Amino acid sequence: MTSKAPTTEPFRFLFHTENSKAISVGMFRGGHPVHFSCLTFCLYIATMSAAKTQESSANEATLQDVVVTGIATPDTDKQAFSKQQATQRQFVPSSSTIITKQQLDAAQVRNVLDAQRLQPGLRIRFTNVRNLSINIRGFGASSSSATDGIFNGVPVYIDGILQPRVGQALFDVPDLDGIEVLKGPQATSGGMDNTGGVVNLTTTLPSFATHASAEVSYGRYNWAQFKGSLTGAVGDSTTTAFRLAAFGSDRDGYVSNYNGGQKLNDFHDKGMRGQILWQPTEDLTARFIVDYAQISQACCGQIYNGGIAYYVNGQPIPNNFYNRAARIGLTPPPANALSSYMTDNFGYQNTSQESYGAAAIVDYNLPDGYHFNSVTSFRGWDFHPHNFGDAIYVGLPTDLTTRNNSHVTERSVQQEFKISTPKGQPVEGTAGLFYLYEQLYNWGLSAYGSQAGLWYGKPTDSAAVNNTLNYTARESYDNPTTHYIAPYAQATWHVDPEFDLTAGLRYSYVYKTTLYRQWQNAWDTSYLSPADQAASQAARNTLLGSPRQFTASTHQGLISALASASYKFAPDVMGYVTFARSGRPGGPNPANLPVGAPTTVKEEEVENYEVGLKSQFFDQRLLVNVAAFYMNNHNYITNVTSLVGSSFSTYLANAQRAVSRGVELDVRAQPFEGLNTYASMIYDNAYYASFDNGPCPFERSNQTSCNFTGQPLSLVPRWAVAFGGEYSHHLGLVEPFTKPLIGYVGADFNWQSSVFSNTTNSIYSVIGAYGLLNVHGGVKFEDSSWDLSVWGQNVLNKHYFITLSETNLGTGIAAGNVGLPMTVGFTLRWQM
Repeated sequence: MTSKAPTTEPFRFLFHTENSKAISVGMFRGGHPVHFSCLTFCLYIATMSAAKTQESSANEATLQDVVVTGIATPDTDKQAFSKQQATQRQFVPSSSTIITKQQLDAAQVRNVLDAQRLQPGLRIRFTNVRNLSINIRGFGASSSSATDGIFNGVPVYIDGILQPRVGQALFDVPDLDGIEVLKGPQATSGGMDNTGGVVNLTTTLPSFATHASAEVSYGRYNWAQFKGSLTGAVGDSTTTAFRLAAFGSDRDGYVSNYNGGQKLNDFHDKGMRGQILWQPTEDLTARFIVDYAQISQACCGQIYNGGIAYYVNGQPIPNNFYNRAARIGLTPPPANALSSYMTDNFGYQNTSQESYGAAAIVDYNLPDGYHFNSVTSFRGWDFHPHNFGDAIYVGLPTDLTTRNNSHVTERSVQQEFKISTPKGQPVEGTAGLFYLYEQLYNWGLSAYGSQAGLWYGKPTDSAAVNNTLNYTARESYDNPTTHYIAPYAQATWHVDPEFDLTAGLRYSYVYKTTLYRQWQNAWDTSYLSPADQAASQAARNTLLGSPRQFTASTHQGLISALASASYKFAPDVMGYVTFARSGRPGGPNPANLPVGAPTTVKEEEVENYEVGLKSQFFDQRLLVNVAAFYMNNHNYITNVTSLVGSSFSTYLANAQRAVSRGVELDVRAQPFEGLNTYASMIYDNAYYASFDNGPCPFERSNQTSCNFTGQPLSLVPRWAVAFGGEYSHHLGLVEPFTKPLIGYVGADFNWQSSVFSNTTNSIYSVIGAYGLLNVHGGVKFEDSSWDLSVWGQNVLNKHYFITLSETNLGTGIAAGNVGLPMTVGFTLRWQM
């Protein structure tokens, strides 16, 4: 997708040494650096022969440069840097939203999980760092349930480095200075294939000028955070600079227990990031990055939201939640648990995650204006849950489950090469090769306690048979392995100064394989009669899954394409039409599958049709971008129900077709000096266009399968909005300070319409519409050397669910994870 950018010098972050030597480093995004508008070596002759006829455009940056103008950095001029961030994609013919450094600081946004408050098209559903989903325009993942063998359809990058498992990028990122949300398929630009779009996080680069900063925050629930960074030249070097950043965050839990036990939904997060920037010559730049982060949580306490006793036709559900509760002498929790954020937790919960890696990013200017880029990275991820007792479901005071853990170890290697043709030619392009290797190991354990027989057993079975479910366990192992290779090319033809045509093509080959094992740990039943032994084994197979082992592999190819036309109606007004095609590889389905169910999942294939208008007025004081889109998704990966043997079972597979269509609006305005505002809105009608074997919700479990055609996709609100702003005012010299002071105040508000939280589209999984208001204010010195702010999040103290399901404990208990209540605090920043 390329067209011409404004007639300004392409921006690179510039660091000036004592000799005034300017060092240019591209800003990286989406698995590739910003200077990625190029084609392939085969364009060499065409571009060289036309160079003389295009001298008038030699100083213009192409749209694919997506870079800003000037020399500001977040360490030196935050307002100028944020303005450049906000406008950097104004002439790229696709929809995107930029969350600037200024917005991140003002709204206390520390990570991509917080970022959805400012971008309504980005939807994140979080259960824990393994079970989560990220969607853009409704596509990415159908639920927050983990899919070890299948990647999310919205890849997340930090400085161009892919985070294969989204949990790696979910929590605090040191030195975070911007977030890009790119909407619609982006595959022909490099990196991973994708369905909904791409999320790019960028961090501050090293500087040759010595600079240090620190930040301390404290708030409700004993939320405490420290962040610090130091950058400068290595010794007296004029070719090598470094940057070190570290952080630590702690917060107590906000879900309490009636019994006074462990508080839930806390976190303890810490990490570091080190960088070396090396430029031995003007043509060669290398950036080396190492990072480590660790998070520990009492996660994630679910709140009881009622039980289900009747089918939708009014008939009572046999052996329902209330029947089972009576058998074990359980009194259901109070119905007002959400209003008080209270649960009964007679167990212990903890999940911990470690994420770490190293990367090298190299840029080299070849002769005749060509450019070479390489991104090499290693990533590691370890997920360790330690959940004991029924707290992992709804905190019921029972002895039903004693363990429910899946320990995951993941390692991956990314390599991407890219070459760019010279700028300022009638045809500009890029060609590259992306490769990813990933190995994941998962060890699962589900164990049941002394009341499992009373709860999970059938009333029609004898007590002796049901008792054989007590103290049983299921263990499992899988090891999905991925080899992912994709050559791609993209080019832009500048037909004339106002009109550009862009085309791109990519082929991705993805080979995946896994070994899956599942076995039961249960005590001997040989003392039972042959009939009861058979009934006991059938009951155990129903609860634990049948012992089995299988291997599965897939060889899948994805073709991605791009065709775009853009036209400048005025120097600051551009219209465009874009067609983009990409997908999401499927793969093995290592899970507790019923015998006879498919062990692999097909790949998704998505076509995106988009028309948009991007404009800026009044010397960039007003930016208005609008886009309409229609996305057609074939083989949408979700849960299905089908006949397996003699019974119907639900498992991960493909729906025939899903559609997402709607309109997006992004506005930024500076009505007068000191006031900066923004507003974003999305209307997204995302639904199943063809899906005749969907998973029935619990209240329809008397049906063999449910036709979902025409039903909305889960996790996708029809309407979502976010808006806010900040007003700052010079206070002049205020005694006893010797520097001018600036006062500021701001707010942001986000709202979403109701949504189904579970793929079953149960009426008991509906999260109602809600809005969250956040405010902040403070004072700072004009040079930002000191900055003190006070802030409040969810200041209206809205109690709301993040996820909600009707199938907890398999018996029609509605329960879900809840959002953070009202939180207030302060932040003190210092820099020199």
